[in-house]
This record gives sequence, structure tokens and C-alpha cells, in this order.
Amino acid sequence: MSENPHQIAADYIDRWQKLWNEQGAISALYTADSVLVGYRTAVGKADIAALLQSIREQGWTGITIKVVNARAVASVVVVACEYTAIASGRNAGQTRDGKSSHVLALIGDTWLSAMHTTT
Repeated sequence: MSENPHQIAADYIDRWQKLWNEQGAISALYTADSVLVGYRTAVGKADIAALLQSIREQGWTGITIKVVNARAVASVVVVACEYTAIASGRNAGQTRDGKSSHVLALIGDTWLSAMHTTT
């Protein structure tokens, strides 16, 4: 892999954070068969989109994310992050800190998440 894994991770996380905060179509950042493991497991873009939308509907509409570790393993980039979710609406003023990870795969010329976990 000739690209810098930390830069790949930072670019991906910047795109993810921007789409979340702008209420964008975040499922575009996942592979077709991606898995998101959180309070439930979602498989595939449509299921991931539905899970993420349910989180937004609970009022968690803002996020800040920091990459704490990124490394190339074979042909993927493994990313560990810390985040702060920021509430609006009925949960306004609340924040929630957590950790997440991604396994990024190069699909065509775009790095996408093949697996995402969150606590």
C-alpha cells in the first residue's frame, strides 16, 4: 500500500463526520456488504442506513470524531477512533462519548468501510 494509512483514515473519518453533521446519505461510505456492530448488528447499506437513521431520530445529530490509531493490514486500513455524539431536540445539551473502529477497503478508487463497530 503506497498511501499513508493515517491519511486514508483521516480523510474517511472527515467524510463520515461531515455527512453525519449535515444529515447526508452516510450509507454511501460503506461497502455493499458492510457490517455495522453497535447496539444491534446491521448488514448491508440499507440496513446500516436504517440503523443510523434511528440514531438520528433519537436526537443524536452531531458528532466529533478523532482518529487515535490507523494501520495497514494486508490490503485494508484498520482505524480506531474516539467520538463525542452531540444531541439536539429532546436530548439537547447531552453528549455521549464512545469508541469506534472501521475496517476500510479500497473499492475502485474510494476507501469505504467494510466493517464498523461502535460502543
